[in-house]
Amino acid sequence: MKTYSAFLAGLAATLGTAATALAAPVTFQVNMSAQISLGNFSPTADSLFVAGDPVNGWSTTESPLAASTGDPNIWTGTFDVVGTAGTTAQYKFLITTSSGTTWEGVVGPGGPDGNRTFTLSDTEQTLPVVYFNNVTSGSTVSSDVTFQVDMSVQATLGNFDPESGTVSVAGEFNSWNTSDFPLTRDGNSPNLWVGTRQLTGPNNGSVLYKFVMNGSSWEGNVGPNGTQNRSLTLQSTAQTLPVVFFNNQAVVPANIPITFQLNLGVQIAQGNFDPDTGTVSVAGDPLNNWNTEASVLTRNTTDPNLWTGTFEVNSSAGAVMSFKYVLNGSTWEGNVGPDGAQNRSYTFTSTDPQTLPQVYFNNVDNLGPIT
Repeated sequence: MKTYSAFLAGLAATLGTAATALAAPVTFQVNMSAQISLGNFSPTADSLFVAGDPVNGWSTTESPLAASTGDPNIWTGTFDVVGTAGTTAQYKFLITTSSGTTWEGVVGPGGPDGNRTFTLSDTEQTLPVVYFNNVTSGSTVSSDVTFQVDMSVQATLGNFDPESGTVSVAGEFNSWNTSDFPLTRDGNSPNLWVGTRQLTGPNNGSVLYKFVMNGSSWEGNVGPNGTQNRSLTLQSTAQTLPVVFFNNQAVVPANIPITFQLNLGVQIAQGNFDPDTGTVSVAGDPLNNWNTEASVLTRNTTDPNLWTGTFEVNSSAGAVMSFKYVLNGSTWEGNVGPDGAQNRSYTFTSTDPQTLPQVYFNNVDNLGPIT
């Protein structure tokens, strides 16, 4: 115990004292002209808010915006945001009407929901003006969109019977109804299911959707950067979307041994984790369906700050795994992915055993500046 205490003292002396979260004013700005033209927002009857993390804990009422005096189409609000300078915050705008709340869709790189992001500062900052839902035009278009999905891997895995199974498209355009838009088997390509639907919406606006198998089996996080939904951009002319594989599974998966490595030196030094009694696990998809108890790491025998574990993940080369580390079964990491995304991600390079780089819990690799 004396040796370990000496180690902690040395670590604290080397890394400094813990950083203090500070509050700095942030001005949010959103252009509502297109939403007003489309009839989605009434400046006199409806309300507009910003929600985010760490902005206000995703509160839908805490941070209201108001029309700018210089341009009534631009709504703004300035709020103190508490956090550590240099870290990434996520946020979205939302409209509240008498009939309910409308959130923006996939509008940025943050997390599986496609949140907007910005970097926290220790000084006041004004974020650039953006359009609500990234829709810049108030005009609407109606055009035919052809959807295509390859079901070959699902059939090989036994998840789908091409003779009796059904495939449909659910999205914003049909209120996510799983039976409203069934696809049909292509006569020339027996693994391909296709269908065409006329969609109406803002010109160059995004439309979210997913494929559904057998009426109830939804795809997972199949959008860009690990977002939940697929997205298309509505055009004024007919378009045929590229062929994709259901759930983005292009090959039959295999059990891949993956070694995880987590450094807890800072968490121990800060008193956030007791190495003698605490537990460390990794949860993710497709690792263990986000189970916090299925994949427990063990303390390394040569490095007392390192926890490791090797687990088989059923996946394939080129596929992406989302995951997070968890302390004591309930303390999850925050937004630790690239560009402020919620989850860590790893792309499998092959089906051979692979070792992930060593990382720090919550990406905190020091105790902050010495003050």
